[in-house]
Amino acid sequence: MIIAGILFLVGLLIGLSHGYPAIILTSAAVTLTVFPLWIVRGEFGLFAVLVWIGYLFALQAGFLLGSYLGLPDETTNLPEPDRPPGEQAKPRPPEHSETGPEQDRGE
Repeated sequence: MIIAGILFLVGLLIGLSHGYPAIILTSAAVTLTVFPLWIVRGEFGLFAVLVWIGYLFALQAGFLLGSYLGLPDETTNLPEPDRPPGEQAKPRPPEHSETGPEQDRGE
């Protein structure tokens, strides 16, 4: 359990600072470390495989959380594809046969 927590923190740090190649290398390093260790100690079995899966899940979960937390903050006023950003747009009432913003459904 302690090892899974450490792997989660390692994944978190990798997610905050590096990309996916680093997590792939770290997952391979964990795999290449624990399997020979368990085989030499005679502990390899179904339970060991389940523990290995848990270790990889902890590492990947930390990486996903770190990647999410490392994203830049989105501005609340993102432009629409066919409209200028909110600071540049000037609200105006519809003229003649134009539709208003609430009716602009592309029909």
